[in-house]
Amino acid sequence: MRIAFVVPRFYPYRGGYENSILWLARGLVKKGHRVTVFTTTAYDLEAFWLPEFRTLAAGTENVEGIAVHRFPISYQKWIRRSLRTLSFLPNWRIKARFGKPSFLVPGLRQALVNEKPEIIHIGPLPYNSLMYEGLRMGRQLHSRVIATPCTHFGVEDETEVAQFYTQEFQIEMLKRCDGVIAMTKAERQRLSNLGVSPEKVVSVNYGIDPAAVSNGYGDCFRQKHNIDGPVVLHLGTKAQDKGTMSVVEAMKLLWNKGSRAWLVLAGSSLSEFDNYLTRNSRPPRLLNLPAVDDEEKRDLLAATTVLAHPSRVESFGLVYLEAWANGKPVIGSDTAVSREVITDQEDGLLVPFGDVPALAAAIDRLLSDPGAADRMGTRGKHKLYDRFCWNVTAPKIYAVFTPSI
Repeated sequence: MRIAFVVPRFYPYRGGYENSILWLARGLVKKGHRVTVFTTTAYDLEAFWLPEFRTLAAGTENVEGIAVHRFPISYQKWIRRSLRTLSFLPNWRIKARFGKPSFLVPGLRQALVNEKPEIIHIGPLPYNSLMYEGLRMGRQLHSRVIATPCTHFGVEDETEVAQFYTQEFQIEMLKRCDGVIAMTKAERQRLSNLGVSPEKVVSVNYGIDPAAVSNGYGDCFRQKHNIDGPVVLHLGTKAQDKGTMSVVEAMKLLWNKGSRAWLVLAGSSLSEFDNYLTRNSRPPRLLNLPAVDDEEKRDLLAATTVLAHPSRVESFGLVYLEAWANGKPVIGSDTAVSREVITDQEDGLLVPFGDVPALAAAIDRLLSDPGAADRMGTRGKHKLYDRFCWNVTAPKIYAVFTPSI
């Protein structure tokens, strides 16, 4: 079958969603399907809207048998601003195409016509215009359209996050898909409550290949960066919603009490975090790294004592699985999504989002009690192999596309 993925970013960018699409596409290729990825040149998140951020070259390449087409984003402000005014019209299709945070990707539509895929996969939210183009062309080409929206709901009873993922036009897009993959039961229930047919929404956990993120050399990482104590790790995009600033502030509390632990931040960062770090004096035991390659990531995870990732914008949280693959305990935010992944007090700890003292206490507890930390990490590893390994989850995801895969 000809299967197309329409996604904002793809390898070599290595976010959780991008990794999942790579693993899924790779598996479909091995099954004999023709897989094509249609994506943009954006690398940094801000590159979707601002030309001064990092991008990749436009064109076509082959990644492990996957044909990848990258299209440049149009930065012509007068066109974007004039089209943005159309989003105020009361039509869900127009809002999906032109409302914030949409962007224009010339050439994508014609490339899909030329490919004539039988299945088109779209996502994630809130990349509305890209998802709409995939859905629109799917209807035109009579292709089956599958969405993995990665809907973020944030903290219960708050709309600060959910308002950007559950707008009426976004739900209308999902209603018109042939299938929707929800990464958790909580996401499936919320989407059903919002009007997406329960028959279309399937709750399927994505997973990881433990071998790809484990068996690193922690001592190599420590020697390379002159680290001489416990390591608290925050892995992934550095941003307020990801809890990055909370982790830094929590570590400041512990350092003021005499802690000798290091905080390692590894991943791309938004401008809001860069500005935060500039405004504040950098603690001497903080190591701020960009996104690391696969080898250094394995070494870093091996060197880690505790993963602190108290995010409120997770659709699943593959980073927790990566820590568990190395037998490390994790700390997440107490949200409905994280509670489906992390069992509080068993394989990790959950704290209220943005509660710096509670986060500091959780980190201190795991640093001060190595036995409890080891037990939580071991339980997490068992859970990973039982429920979240790619070879366990992948067949369930393939089945959503078509029973024949």
